[in-house]
Amino acid sequence: MIKPLKLSAALVLLALSGCAEAVPEQTLSERVAEQLTERVDRRYDASFTYQNFELNTLTAELIATDVGLATRVNELDDGLNQLLWADYVRLTGDWLSQRQDQLRIDRAEVVDAQVTLAYYAAGRSNLHALVEQVKGQLPLHNANQQVLWQIDEVILNNVVVNLFDQGRPLLSVQLQRLELPPLHSEQTTDEWVDSVIGPLLEQLIEQVMGGQTQTMTVDMQGLTAFVWRELGAF
Repeated sequence: MIKPLKLSAALVLLALSGCAEAVPEQTLSERVAEQLTERVDRRYDASFTYQNFELNTLTAELIATDVGLATRVNELDDGLNQLLWADYVRLTGDWLSQRQDQLRIDRAEVVDAQVTLAYYAAGRSNLHALVEQVKGQLPLHNANQQVLWQIDEVILNNVVVNLFDQGRPLLSVQLQRLELPPLHSEQTTDEWVDSVIGPLLEQLIEQVMGGQTQTMTVDMQGLTAFVWRELGAF
């Protein structure tokens, strides 16, 4: 990704090369990727990485490869802070609306991914931490003007989901497809988290009932205690 050079550095390079060409301007994709990376770092206290990032304004698509999203929870080590890693992410939707207080994504598709949900206390996890950071940044100018957004469809294809509780591995399961319910800005933090945990447990039960246990590792005793504590039932 091409980044603007500081003036002093640019002058040195021009003097050494003897070339008077201007530094190439950023493309829209590069500018959006840089702004997104900075926003995640400064506002959400997390890290966003990628290899390729392309925004197509004609088709309202955003495609990124080798995508990583990591939180910075002090109670977790680096491995457990790595919330998401994906080979391919594709978003389609209406982010070109003239209304800056609304954002709608029709479909979020994540392919060949690993999701790690790491709890370090009751009701506290890397996902909780990120969601709360995001929700804390939703107001634009004042408390009465908020960004209203929604994601209608979230699909993860070929995803490995890992669940940890206070450093203890409870679950590691590979799913061909994990479909999450619609997400929107008015949901509470617990509702966001439950929208991930709920479908995951449903898929787990389906695999166990179907005898498909070759793609999973489960600490059933620990998982049962976790579900009773976090969801109140199993």
